[in-house]
Amino acid sequence: MNAMFPGEGSADRFDQLALERAVRSLCKVGIRRAPLSLERVKSWINQFESASEKSLAWLILRHLVYRTGEQLESSLRQALKEAATYFLRSAGAGQNAHWRDALAGRVSGLYFYCGPPNVDGMTRPGKSGEVVTRIVNRTYGIEKYYPHDVSQFTPDERYLVVDDGAYTGVQLISFLEGWRNDYSDGKVAVVVGLAHVQAIKALRERFPSVPLFYGELMTEKNSLQSLSEQWIADGQWLHPGVTPREVYADICRRRGPFGTATEGFGSLGLMVAFEHGVPDDSLHLLWNKSANWTPLIER
Repeated sequence: MNAMFPGEGSADRFDQLALERAVRSLCKVGIRRAPLSLERVKSWINQFESASEKSLAWLILRHLVYRTGEQLESSLRQALKEAATYFLRSAGAGQNAHWRDALAGRVSGLYFYCGPPNVDGMTRPGKSGEVVTRIVNRTYGIEKYYPHDVSQFTPDERYLVVDDGAYTGVQLISFLEGWRNDYSDGKVAVVVGLAHVQAIKALRERFPSVPLFYGELMTEKNSLQSLSEQWIADGQWLHPGVTPREVYADICRRRGPFGTATEGFGSLGLMVAFEHGVPDDSLHLLWNKSANWTPLIER
C-alpha cells in the first residue's frame, strides 16, 4: 500500500480521501474486510483530533497486523504441519506418513485431540481458543476434547492446545499450571497462528517439555515503541517535538480510563487483530471502550 501519508507537504493537512482510497484498496483485494469495514475505519479515525493524532491513527492502520479467517487458517496450517511432523518423528511412525493423515487419526501409533486453553469448561463460543478449535476440528478432523475432560493420555495419544496467538505467554502458562501436574511425558503441544518471541521464551523456560508451534512470528519490531522510532527515523512522522508514542499516551489519558497498561496486556504495544476479534495484548485504542472512546474492533 503506497498511499500518501497524512500531512505530506503540510504538517497541518490530513488527506481523508487518501485514507479512504487505501482502505478501499485493501478491502477490494480481500486483505481487510468486515468487521474492519470502511465505515468502521472512518468512525474510528474521526475520534482523533489534531494533525498529529490523525497521523498516528493512519500509521496504526497501515501497520495493523490484521488476519482474516482464511489468513489465520493458513498460519494454523503451517503450525499444525510442524506439530504433526514433530510427533510423527518422536513416535517413530515412519517417514512416509503424511502429516494430515496423522492429525486425522489415520496413522497407527498416533491419535490427536485438540482444545482451547481453558480448564473450567466454561469457554465462551466467541473466545479465540474456541474459534480456533472449531477451525481445527472442521478442517483436519482432529477430535475436540476440552482440557477439563482429559488430562491423562495413553501412549499413542497427543493433545494440541490451540489458539489464534500467544504473545506474553502469561495466560498460556497459567492455563498449563492449572491443567496437568507433569508434562514430561511429551504428549502436549501448543499450536497458534501468531507467536511473539516473548511467549516462546516464557513457555520454553517454564515448560520445556511443551513445544510451541506457530505460523507467524512477532518480535519487538512489531511494538509501538519500535515503530514509533522507525516512523521518526525514516521521515514518516511530520510532527517534531512530540513522538507517536507520546501522542498515543496523551489520547489514552484524555479518552480513557483504559487502565495502567494502555499499550496492551504486558505492554507489548502490539497492533494485532483478527476477523473474529482483537487480543488484549494489542493497543487499547484498537479494542477498549470508554464513555469517550469507541474501539476499531470489538473484543
